[in-house]
Order: sequence, then structure tokens, then C-alpha cells
Amino acid sequence: MLKHLHQFRRWAGVDRAVFFSNAAQMTRLVTGPITMALVLRYLTPEIQGYFYAFAGVAAMQIFLEMGFSQNILQFASHEFARLRFTPAQTVEGDPVAKSRLISLGRLAFGYYAVAAVIVLFAIGIGGHVFFTISDHHAVARLGAAAVENAALAAKSHHAVAWQGAWWMIAVTAALSLAINPAWSLLNGCNQVAVVAKFSFWASLASFAVNAVALIAGAGIYASAIGSVFSLLLSVGYLALRWKPFLAQFLEHPRHGQVSWAREIWPFQWRIAVSWMSGYFIFDIINPIAFYFCGPVAAGQLGMSLQLVRMIYNVAMAWIYTKAPRFGMLIAAKAWQEMDSLWRRSTIQAFIFCLLGMVSFLVAIPFIGHLLPRVPARLAPFGVNAWLAGAMLVQLLTSSMAMELRAHKREPYMWLSVANAILSVGFILPLTHYWGIYGEAVGYALAIWALFIPAVKVYLAKRLEYRNINNHAVDPQPLDSPMI
Repeated sequence: MLKHLHQFRRWAGVDRAVFFSNAAQMTRLVTGPITMALVLRYLTPEIQGYFYAFAGVAAMQIFLEMGFSQNILQFASHEFARLRFTPAQTVEGDPVAKSRLISLGRLAFGYYAVAAVIVLFAIGIGGHVFFTISDHHAVARLGAAAVENAALAAKSHHAVAWQGAWWMIAVTAALSLAINPAWSLLNGCNQVAVVAKFSFWASLASFAVNAVALIAGAGIYASAIGSVFSLLLSVGYLALRWKPFLAQFLEHPRHGQVSWAREIWPFQWRIAVSWMSGYFIFDIINPIAFYFCGPVAAGQLGMSLQLVRMIYNVAMAWIYTKAPRFGMLIAAKAWQEMDSLWRRSTIQAFIFCLLGMVSFLVAIPFIGHLLPRVPARLAPFGVNAWLAGAMLVQLLTSSMAMELRAHKREPYMWLSVANAILSVGFILPLTHYWGIYGEAVGYALAIWALFIPAVKVYLAKRLEYRNINNHAVDPQPLDSPMI
């Protein structure tokens, strides 16, 4: 029996990294409904809307993060191909590769420190202004035809004291951004499984804190309390577990440095444009729903989108966890192994995502019979179907992008810009006419429209990049063990 289980595990591609990455996501499939029940029990629909709108506005930090974390991971994985970890949790090996890794880390920590300060003030103040305007817009939307109801709505909206919770989230987001390079460097140094294991236990602890906060009556502050706890847990883990590794980045690189102008920037500006476009593709949907449809509809759409993305993220773990290995195989020019790993990971991820989306859509009516209040706090079935279809196609596009970006290049930049323009262009008018249903339709159409162009770019650039690598310097040996 155990032999058959191990065979199935190998066929499904469930290594340690995938197991712990998926364990964290699968845990959310259990804790998510529990949290949903607590939200239904202890929060009003209006506060639920603020929950998801907070996340959508805080995601604007991507305009300063600019996808640099992905860049750090790719560059680190190429250098780590000639390095290894010691029992003391430091890296050793080729002195040039080590020096370049340290140079990369110092550059990354400096950049993110500045970005965190800007996020604190720009996102914090910008979000405060946005929610203030949205409050007034929600009251005005009722119109002069029902003065009494408008007055009642005004009272209700002003009763949601969101200001303190929002600033807690803004400060936490800024500090979390400041430590972001540590995670990218660890993942790039082939420690995906170790980091994923921490994320699994951290997700359980954060769930417990959120649940206690909701039950204790924290209200809109529950999400802020959970964010603060996650930040403190992350800082403690990095300080206790990876202090020797991180301390190496205090050293000055002696045998070579990574050039921002010649190496990083040609890749970074393209991936920055792609990631900033990603905000308009993936994250602007909740703020638009909050502004045009109100906090109740935004809460319904936000909860549905969270569940669909949860399934998508579980599936993408089969691909994300292979990113460092992709970089190492490219550095070694091991194309056959690269093709096999990418193809197998993509098929496994798509099958899981398809099964997960179908199960979610089928389960909604049955959940409604057992818990009648749940469907009312989710988006309608049609909205969920459009969101699920969009994420299935997005998984394939993301998988192709992961392989190409492992070459330290970003060929999807203009496609990302086009996707962002289409997304806003579809969502705004469709939301005006059909509310959150139109928003889901626009969300899906923008993603589907560019799938065929994405495939064509993938097939062309894949061959081009390999030809360039084949005429480059000799491959580095893959002698880096995973610990």
C-alpha cells in the first residue's frame, strides 16, 4: 500500500517543496470556510466589503515592488548553481558566485528599504483618501429620492470606523515589503521546501489569531491583527533560523558584483511593467466593485475571488516551487531535463486546478442547503464560473512565463500592458451595466483574449533564448544539494 502511495506521489510531482506549499494552501481550504463562518457570524456585510477592499488597495505596493522579488529569485538561482549551504547555514563555493550573490542581496535590501518608506506614506495616505471618498459616494448613490434611507445609510457607513485598521495594515505592509528580499534570496538558493514548511505552520498560526480576533469582537481590526502577527512571526523566524545566512549580506563583495545597469535593469524594467500591469489585471477588481457597487457586493465578489485564487495558488505550487530549479537547469544548459520538468509540472498543475474549480462550482448549491447564509455572502454562480474559467487560462499563461523568466528575460511585458488595458476597458463599462457579473465577464475576457498571443511568444522566445545560451560560456555544474 505504501509503495503504491509513493508511486502516486512521484507521478503527481509532490516533492517536499510542493507538499508544504500545497499543505499551506490546502489548509486554507479548511480554515477558509471556518473563517467564512466566523465572518458571517461576527461581521456585517459592510465590514466584509472593507476586508477585501483593504487587500485590493494595499496591493498597490506592487507599483514600488515592481516584481523585483522575481528578479532576485532568478539571479540568485543562477549564482547558487555554483554554491552550496554549509551546516552553519552559510553559503560557500565559487568565490565569484558568492560575491555576486552578496552584491545582489545588498542591492535588494537597500532598494526595498526605500520602497517600504514610500509605500507607508503613498499607499497609507492614498488608501485613506480612497476610503473617505468611497464613504461619501456610497451615501450619494442612494440619491435624493429617499432622504430618510440616505440619512440612515450615512449613519451606518460612518459607524464603520475603518481608519485605525487601515493604518495598521499600511504600516504592516510597508514592513513586510522591507523583509521581502530575504524570502526571494532563500527561494533562489533552493530553499523552497524549507520556506514552504514555515509558510505552512505560519498560515495555521495566523488563522488561529484571526479566528480569536473575530470571536473576541475585533471587527474590522481582525485582519489588521492577523497582518501584524504574521509580520512578527516572519521576523522572528528569519532572525532565529537564517541569521548566519542573512548576516553574510553585511559583507562587502570582493570578487565580483552584479551590475544593476548591465544585468538587472534590462530585465527589471520589463518585469516591472508586467507586474504593475498585473495590478490592473488581478487586483483592481475589488476596489472597482467597492466604489461602483458598494461594500456588500464588493464583499461577495472578494470572497468568491479569494476562493478561486486559493485553488489557483494551490495548483501553481507545482510550478512556482520549480523556479529555482529552472534557473539552475538553464545555467547548466540541461534542456532535456528542463523540458521534462516544465511539461510535467504544468500538466499536474492544470489537472489539479481544473478539478478544484469544478468541485468549487458544484459544491456551491450543496453548501447552500446546509448553510443557507453562505451563498448570499458569495457572488452568484455565474460570476464564480467566469472567475474560474479565467484562472484556468491564466495558469497556462503563468506557466509559460515562469520558464521564459528563468532565462532572466521578460518577453511578456507588452502582453501584460495589453492585458491591463483590456481588463480596465472591459471591466469599467460592464460593471456599469451589469454590476459584479459584468465585472467578472470583463475579467475573464481580458485574460482569454491574449492567450493565443502568449503561446506564440512562448514558442518563439523559448528557442531564441536557448540558442543564445548555447553560444554563451560553458555551463556551471549542478552540485548544490538541497537541505
